[in-house]
Amino acid sequence: MEFLSGIPKALSGAWASVEAALMGSPSLAGIGLLLAAGAGLALAVLALAGLVRLVFVMRRGAVANSIRRENEIGARIVVVRGGPGRRRAIASFLHKAVDTHLKDYMFGGPFRVMSYPGSLEGDARAQQLLARTEADVILWAEAPRGAVGGAKGFARILSRPTNTFEAAREPVTLAMPKERNQWNEALSRAMAYAAAKQFRPALGRPQDFRAERLQPVVESVLSILQSKPKADQALLAEMVDDSSAGALQLAFAGDDAWIDKSVEIARSTLGEINRSAAPDRWIAANITLGRALRLKAEKRFDPVMLREGISHLTEALEALRSEPRLKLAESAAQAIGEAQKLLGTRRKFSISGGGI
Repeated sequence: MEFLSGIPKALSGAWASVEAALMGSPSLAGIGLLLAAGAGLALAVLALAGLVRLVFVMRRGAVANSIRRENEIGARIVVVRGGPGRRRAIASFLHKAVDTHLKDYMFGGPFRVMSYPGSLEGDARAQQLLARTEADVILWAEAPRGAVGGAKGFARILSRPTNTFEAAREPVTLAMPKERNQWNEALSRAMAYAAAKQFRPALGRPQDFRAERLQPVVESVLSILQSKPKADQALLAEMVDDSSAGALQLAFAGDDAWIDKSVEIARSTLGEINRSAAPDRWIAANITLGRALRLKAEKRFDPVMLREGISHLTEALEALRSEPRLKLAESAAQAIGEAQKLLGTRRKFSISGGGI
């Protein structure tokens, strides 16, 4: 206890010594004054930074609440403004793209494009923002890790599930061209289509739409592809497949003008696909071309064309049969059939009392 009681006295004595030294030396007093001023300035800067951060947090919260309350305007499309430099430029491009071209793929449905301040990094934060704002689609920009000034950036899109039973969707990542002069009208339309498809995945199922609603979308996608935008390769492949399936659906809807187009588009699509790199796309393209050739041969009977269609369908079927998933499904179906057959036999045996 005596030791503890001596600590305040020792500290008081040390402070008195320091004070006496400062008073006796003007140079030390000046240094002390400068240190005190520097410490005060540092505290003021930290306080100001904290205040600015608090203001930004409050502003983002207010914007999120405002977006959530806008529930009578149709689809809510939120574009995060992005961080500094390239990310902000990508975000600005995305905002203009959806604001200008999204209407071409919304079938007349209402929507509103809104901005959200700040930047966004990572899937988890994107999911949090989606839940916080209750937006239907969020678009934002990210830069690759360790990127420097001229590196490529990415556009990212996340959409809300259409019903409570659907699992949370994963965001898609689309590479942006490095050169700004490639950020043209065709790329803008392609990005708008990507956002629309995230909001409405049925765009990849043309059979879900009536011909008069489907045709403008198919024509728009074909027009984009003809312009050859420097878009992400996965997005371009998706658009090629969607336009091919859409053209075939229009042909089946009875529009004779689309019969020849569907064959031409399907043949071109199949020619662009590397079977080893994209086996599922290759199978789907063969089926689409086979169906298109069969429809054309049905309208104007041509045995050569019909045999070609059968050949493409056969190739697709053989490829499917080699798939482990299909083999497993066939095995399960066979087991179900055998079990049902056994159950039927046992019932007959039971009814007959075991007699022959």
